[in-house]
Amino acid sequence: MNISQQEIKRTEQYLNSGSREVLGDSPMARKKKGSQESSEAGGKGSKELKIITVQVITKDKVMENSRQMSLLYLIDRFGPLHEKTLHYLVKDIQDLGFDMGYKFNVVGGVPFSQELKSDLVALLYVGFIETEPSMYRKIRVTNEGKDALEKKKVPPALIEIVDKNFERLRNRTSLLDGQLDHEIRMRMRELSRRRRSLF
Repeated sequence: MNISQQEIKRTEQYLNSGSREVLGDSPMARKKKGSQESSEAGGKGSKELKIITVQVITKDKVMENSRQMSLLYLIDRFGPLHEKTLHYLVKDIQDLGFDMGYKFNVVGGVPFSQELKSDLVALLYVGFIETEPSMYRKIRVTNEGKDALEKKKVPPALIEIVDKNFERLRNRTSLLDGQLDHEIRMRMRELSRRRRSLF
């Protein structure tokens, strides 16, 4: 079996450099080289180090966050309630003149705030709120959440607006929650009917 001088030279380069990329004519090396060239052609972004900052959620940070504590206060006053109802409630309170700092998108008459959703996740994460184990999955304040509310005061202006409009806000949240409870019950009945029809 004859080995060409070129192959010997390539093998020597490979052994001396410690790099597998010297054997440039092998199919694997050509494939690797081609993928490198295409990634370089696509821009330098793929080779740059990207640093992503992740905010750590702690109980102390939540207690220092006025908006999250205000949201906890509302869940304590009006809960347990559905998340959808909470979006309505917060929007109503902002419309009454207390700006909690949430931006709402209203689609089909239903308000939704991504910031509010994120704050709920933070409150759940630190154990200040929980979802009920029933089929309705309503949000309620935990004992830890109640302790946090005792230690940290919420803005007096929020308490004043809630106290002045409590009956109206309570009636509205009860009505919305009742409608959602009814929809869930109807869905559950429909599911059980379908299951029975399968057997």
